[in-house]
Formats: sequence, structure tokens, C-alpha cells
Amino acid sequence: MNRLYSQGKAEFSLRSRGRASGFLLAVGLAALFMAGEAVRIVLASSLEGSARLPQLRRALTLDPDDPKLHYQLGLVYSYSPQDIDPAEALKHFRRATELNPYKAIYWSSLASACDSMGDRVCADRALERAVTLSPMTPRLHWITANHYLVTDRTEVALPHFQRLLELSPDEYAWPTFRLCLQATRDPQVVLEKVLPSGPDTKLKLAYIDFLSAQGNLDFAYGVWGQTVAKASPFDFWLAASYLGRLLELGRYKEAINVWGDLERLGIVNKPPSEDGDNLIYNGDFEQVPLNAGFDWRTSELPYLWFAFPSSGAYRGGRCLRLDFTVGRNDESEAVYQFVPAAPNQGYLLTAYTRSDNITSDSGPRLRVVDPACPACLDVSSETTVGTTPWHPVSLKFSTGDHAQVVRVSVWRPRSRTFPTEITGTFWLDAVSLKRLDLEKSEVRSQKSEARIVKGKGKG
Repeated sequence: MNRLYSQGKAEFSLRSRGRASGFLLAVGLAALFMAGEAVRIVLASSLEGSARLPQLRRALTLDPDDPKLHYQLGLVYSYSPQDIDPAEALKHFRRATELNPYKAIYWSSLASACDSMGDRVCADRALERAVTLSPMTPRLHWITANHYLVTDRTEVALPHFQRLLELSPDEYAWPTFRLCLQATRDPQVVLEKVLPSGPDTKLKLAYIDFLSAQGNLDFAYGVWGQTVAKASPFDFWLAASYLGRLLELGRYKEAINVWGDLERLGIVNKPPSEDGDNLIYNGDFEQVPLNAGFDWRTSELPYLWFAFPSSGAYRGGRCLRLDFTVGRNDESEAVYQFVPAAPNQGYLLTAYTRSDNITSDSGPRLRVVDPACPACLDVSSETTVGTTPWHPVSLKFSTGDHAQVVRVSVWRPRSRTFPTEITGTFWLDAVSLKRLDLEKSEVRSQKSEARIVKGKGKG
């Protein structure tokens, strides 16, 4: 009995050990398989980032169903100079979309490959699928819109350009305007079908700036009028470039009207303390100048430093200060302002200046020029030299028959007598330009006399 029990116990023990060994063997094989699979995936992943064709092919043999590898191979066959093969690129991009149909970049790459093979239908479908998967990605709309332009389907392209501008106006505005104008040759079509509708004026102002830069100033001015008629106040700098271009190109009447619109909308405002009859904007320098439009402008010049200090003014809280830091005999016009003016009109320019140790006999002075006709008007006030307290300077002048603006500036001409080099400090404040109540006949008489004197001088 005991022997039978012992024998049975031994048989049971052997059977248990056998089952346990089989179980452990199965687990070990599974673990070994899983470890091998892990190594294979890691190896494939390490190779998929490589742009070299042999490594990518090796990775694909290890993991043929990895969409990233097919995508990577498609890129190599598309762009690697030594491996370009459009047909292979198309095959791998198509396989990538089959393995993972939810990646927009796979579809956009497939579209590019289809385009390269001349398969427009394939490219259309792939791009629309990409845009559907990632509708908020600006670059996809850019690619899609360009695809339709290249294939002569402008009407299909324009909505994609419009959506692009809604998503990323700062980056794509000018490239979009340029392409759409080249395609349509009609700025009105671009205005109506590409610029997003709505109250936002930012893109319309960018379009106005673009049109003016391309020389289409008449249409740009028309769009300006439509835009500001319905606009709410916007940032001045959205219009500054357009306004500056009008002044640079001598479109003074349009520039004056644009500035007037900006004032009407409250985008630019004269300091409340200024005299309403004063044509100079910000004549007391109480506001830091915009350096644009019809406000004071500054020119960066070597060895001439300017500031608008909050102390030491003739009146109010601020003034202009110019420091000639290194002795030089240069002509300079560091600060100037365009001022609207009427033809055949007399004016009085006044200001207050002071100085500290201006060394040259040719110091700073006020100057008035007609920028459209410097030969018609170019006059200057008395100079300020040495060390002087605040004192008034003034200048009377009359405009020509076609004057629209004058340029008022602080000017220092080159000196012709010793000491020629200038150093020292100059202050300016309370600049005012007002009409003189001169009859037109008197102004014309003065001009006639000036012409007679010049004629005698030449004789």
C-alpha cells in the first residue's frame, strides 16, 4: 500500500514537472518571439529616419506594413537627386495612405506624386482628402489652391485662397494677392472672391498696400474709400506704409485725404492743447512723433542724436533736442514734416529755439521746401549759433501755382567759413504754420518781382 502510494506520488510528480516544463517552454518561446519582434520594430524605427535608400529598404523588409517607412521612401524617390523615381514615389505614397488613411501629409504627398505623373484626378482626390482631414492647416490650402491654378481652374482655386487668408493672413497675404492677380488680371475679382467678407479691415488694408506697391494706385485709393467708409478704428500702422508711399510718389491730394480719414476715425489726433489754426501737426512735440504720415519724421544720421525730452521745453512738457556729437561739416535735415498747403497762398512759420555752444557759423534753422517743385519754393529762416536762451524765429513765404504740400524741416547746411565743423545742442519748440491774409494779387506780384530780380541777376 505504501509502495503503491509512493509510486503514484512519484508518477504524479513527474507528470506535473512535465506539464510545468512544457508551460515554461511555451512562455519562453513566446517571450523570445516578443523580444525578437521588439528588436525588429526598434530596428525598423531606427532606420526609418534615414534618408539613405538601402537603410530604408532594409527597414521595410523588417516591417513592410509601416506607413511611415513607405512615406519616407516616397520622399526619397521624390527628392533625392540620385534616387529620383516618380513611379516608385507614387507607389509608396499610395501604400502609406492605404495603411494609414488619416494622415493629411500622406495624402498631400500622394497628390504631389500624382501631379508629377500627370494624373490630375488622383491629385484632386488626394488634396481634397488632405484638406478634409486637416482643414485648419494653412499650407494645405496653399498647396491645393496652387494645384488648381496650375491646372487652369482658377474658380476652384479662389475659395482655397480665401480660406487660406482667413487662417493665416500675416504669412500668406502678399503671395496670395500676387498669384491671384496674375491669374485673374482683375483686382476687383480678387477683392470680391479672395478677400474674406466681414468687418475686419486688416486684410483690405494689406491689399491696398500691396496694390499701391505694384503701381495700381488708382484702384488702391478706390478700395481705401470703400474700406474706411464702413471701418471701425484700427491700428495706424496698418495704413502707414500706404500713406508713406503716396507721399513718396507725389500723390499728395490722396495722402491728405487718407490722413483726414485717419483723423475722422480717431486713429490720429492732434494734441488737445494745440491751436486749431496751426497747420503743423504736433508742433509742441507733446506726443512722441509717429515718424510717418503728416507727423514729424526723423532721419538717422551719423553723429547727430535727437530726442523728445520731457523737461526743458519752452512751453508744455516736451520739445525737440538735437545733439551734434562729433565735429563735422555735413549737411543735415534730421527732422521734417509734410504739411498740406494751398497754391498761391502766403504763410507765416514761427517757432522757438535755443542752443548750447553751437560751434559753427552755420547752425540749425527752419527750412520750407515744395517737394514737388523745389525750384518754386526753397526758403530758410535765420540760423541759431553759439549759446542762446529760448527765442523766436520766423519765416514768411508764399506757395506756387500748383502747391499741395510743403516740407518743413530743421536744416543745417554745410558751412563755408571757419569754423566749419559743428558741435553743440539745439532745442526746438512751439512750431506753428499759419495762413497770411494776403490777396492773391499781392502774392502774384511778389512772385513777379522775384522773377524780375532773378532775370536781372542772370543778365
